[in-house]
Amino acid sequence: MRNVVVVTSDRSVSLQRVANDIKYVFNKNGIHNVKLILSADADPSTYKEVDTAIIVMTFDPAWVLPYMYLARALKNRGKKVFFYTTTEGRIKRIHGDQWIYRDLSFIANSKYTKEKLVEAGARVDAVVYHGTRVDAFKAFKWRAKAIREKLGLSQNDFVVGYIAGGYMRKGHDVFAEVCKIVKEKDPSIKFVILTDRKGASHYNEVDNVILIPEFGKLSQDMVYGLYHTFDLYAQASLSEGYALPIVEALAAGKPVVHADYNPLSEITTPKTSFRVPVIDVSYKREFGAIEYELHFYDPNDFADAIIQAKDEVLKNRSDYKARCIERAKEFDVEKTYKYFVKSSITGGEDLALQV
Repeated sequence: MRNVVVVTSDRSVSLQRVANDIKYVFNKNGIHNVKLILSADADPSTYKEVDTAIIVMTFDPAWVLPYMYLARALKNRGKKVFFYTTTEGRIKRIHGDQWIYRDLSFIANSKYTKEKLVEAGARVDAVVYHGTRVDAFKAFKWRAKAIREKLGLSQNDFVVGYIAGGYMRKGHDVFAEVCKIVKEKDPSIKFVILTDRKGASHYNEVDNVILIPEFGKLSQDMVYGLYHTFDLYAQASLSEGYALPIVEALAAGKPVVHADYNPLSEITTPKTSFRVPVIDVSYKREFGAIEYELHFYDPNDFADAIIQAKDEVLKNRSDYKARCIERAKEFDVEKTYKYFVKSSITGGEDLALQV
């Protein structure tokens, strides 16, 4: 029986969710000797009995080097190693990094990520999209009514949701302007935003927004229930390597408003989304060694898209729900992460780029 280890950061909520779902898919396929490690521990004794290692980590040379050292060390010991990664902009080369591009290859989580890795000189073996457990979302629909009541919302309120940490690239400052414009044009629309205290600070004077400043602290079933509370999901971020909340919103049957750039437009379809034109692209470091590729949109355009989406959803709610769930099934974990199960035993190339 194969022994598998899935390694990721102890800090990133989204990466831990991906790592746990990969472990889940291995278990579903009859491989139960799977260990999850939330650190870049490179102690050889930790991996002595390991056959396959899957490292899930952002491709940012400022933070990822310990994980890359680990990948090379395991590979040199004859282990099968998959480095599953994402990036949100231009990767800056650093002094002495030649071994990364010489000795390692990567699995990208989107075509966009693959493009940026190749631009930096990295080898990419496959694209495997992040997945979600579509069936699991159905089980938490019942929470929506209670969550609405707790938030002071009626069952008739039209609610737009956004879930994101407070990083600059998540666009909370721009989205706060969107919320203000929507209030002027359609005060019946309410916003619920799950973020942290930094993100929440942008909405202090926006009174059509209900803030939940507990990003990363809620249980997964509560987050699943929150998606069912929304009528529409807004992915307001300016930069993404994937955007897992989009797939989660689709799994809950909710269409998405987002700026029209990849990878967001890779995930949705025209029939499951309302796309806002990008008017400018710029690059900026927040921290680390990535120049984030920021896709700016006009807040008026985003507000108009939300208002248009409200009208369309209210007319055709059941159709949108069916289309969104059907699209989400293309990203179900048992489909996307089966690549790693298959590849740990054989080549598995036929499972890449399946969406």
